[in-house]
Amino acid sequence: MGVLPGVVHDHPHQLGAAGDAQGRPDRAAGAVGGRGGAGRVHSGGTGQGGAALSTNGAHPHAPRRWAPWAARPTSVLWLVALVTLARIIYLVWICPYTLVEDEAHYWEWSRHLDWSYYSKGPGVAWVIALSTSLFGHVEWAVRLPAVLASAIGSLAVADAAVRVSGDRRSGFVAAVLYQCVPPFLVVSLLMTIDGPLLACWALACAFAVRAAQNGGGRWLVLAGAAVGVGFIFKYTIVLAGVGLLIALAGKRPGLVRRHWLGAGVMVLLGLLPVAIWNTQHDWATVRHLLGHLGLPGGDLPPTQGNGGWHYNPVWTLEYLGMLLVAGPVVVLGALVARRRWKELLGVRVLAWASMPVLLFYLMVSFLAETEGNWAMGGFVGLIPLCSLPIPGAIERRFIPVRACWRITIASGLVTGVFFVFLPILARSPRFGHLVPVDRLTGMRAFAVETEAEMETLRRASGLEPFLVSSHYGRASQLAFYMPGRPTVYCASSFAPDSRRTQYDLWPETDLHRPEVRAALLGRPALLFGGPKEFWERAFDEVVDIGELPSEPKKGRSTYQGWRFHGFEPIIEPSTP
Repeated sequence: MGVLPGVVHDHPHQLGAAGDAQGRPDRAAGAVGGRGGAGRVHSGGTGQGGAALSTNGAHPHAPRRWAPWAARPTSVLWLVALVTLARIIYLVWICPYTLVEDEAHYWEWSRHLDWSYYSKGPGVAWVIALSTSLFGHVEWAVRLPAVLASAIGSLAVADAAVRVSGDRRSGFVAAVLYQCVPPFLVVSLLMTIDGPLLACWALACAFAVRAAQNGGGRWLVLAGAAVGVGFIFKYTIVLAGVGLLIALAGKRPGLVRRHWLGAGVMVLLGLLPVAIWNTQHDWATVRHLLGHLGLPGGDLPPTQGNGGWHYNPVWTLEYLGMLLVAGPVVVLGALVARRRWKELLGVRVLAWASMPVLLFYLMVSFLAETEGNWAMGGFVGLIPLCSLPIPGAIERRFIPVRACWRITIASGLVTGVFFVFLPILARSPRFGHLVPVDRLTGMRAFAVETEAEMETLRRASGLEPFLVSSHYGRASQLAFYMPGRPTVYCASSFAPDSRRTQYDLWPETDLHRPEVRAALLGRPALLFGGPKEFWERAFDEVVDIGELPSEPKKGRSTYQGWRFHGFEPIIEPSTP
């Protein structure tokens, strides 16, 4: 077996440092924020006699030459606290970005609290509702849960790294890596489902590593709880649960039936709200997911199973390319897993937390085009694995591992600087036309222009106009930024071969309902997106007024709709 510089390969029958004959660690040894000397934390539970893993390239008791301050018990806490504080300050007082479409749509969900929603679980709506109930319906309050989720995820991967490596510096490195992986950095500032999902994934990894080390049943139950909570944000975390089950089942005698039962109950509690809602809505989420895969029974016309299997190699190539977004974390983490697979149960736990989701979406890429964030959870377990050899490799000046560390830091800094200074670059006379920042900053001005157009319709008709969009994202943005936060409608489900949205499931916004149409009959409306012919199906007269000056998506027209009569004939979508 090859040797990674910076990783000690102990004799397979050596006891874990400060551990007993079963490889159980000294319970006085701490992890993130715990107590201990010289930054050394003892790891046990290796699965083969407790072989210790050290990251200094020498004896586990050797002094740490690189970044001894990172071995202090509070180093990770200070790092995460400072980063979190800086992000909150940025969001509250500096951030120029308006809510992107998905953020605004999840905020709309938070105004209609439910057990679940058409495409996702209820978690994102619940946390936004909690935040906005405390701080008001402002942009930074919508995004605050993303910042806090990133902090939780950083602490969790640091704890996992310390537990496996025995070196608190590896925990500090893992926390830094979590903050620097470009997609993780972005979702720490934008409120999507991915930030909380990654935090739950990281917690599941940390708890599972602790369960692997000492067989503590409470850690297994907590790992199940993390998977259950993660499920209400995004369903893919079930694959992490499958991986952890494979990694731990039968490996620790201390994990008995009641512990596994408790973990299973925690997972099922997370599934329960989604299941309740779907039984009431004819399994709409299942249809949505099948539609993504192009399979029969979905909410879109099937592309697979009709006339054989259709495949575009670009789908798989794009998926593999998207994995490179995480950069060296994927490569080095996979290499550490391969080299230390047989010797350390903690390594296998972290690797199994990542493998199922990465392999699952590789298979999906043979059926349909994947999206960049689908497999993000697979990066979580690789981060602590990647951190294990870095302190020792830096001390020994091993260039490949040092390069991985530096490239990840650089990519995080570049992403962060670009994110913060993009609006400034957009104002440059030389480069401004190359930066489409209006898509991220233009909704406030767009709402002002929209209100002026609405006033024109009021004066001309003597009636109260309403707003309709051809896309759920724009409808949600208008609902957030328009004065008084009015009800906005989405008509996308009336387009041919289209899918329903959450707007079609709320009684007050469902344009298929006779009572909703009756309340709008004869009234004028301002219409956004889509071709003119589409809107002419629902209004006596449609006037194209062109693109509003602050239109975030160039080329998208706005229309005046006169005398609404409803979409006739009403086209019923494929899902109820």
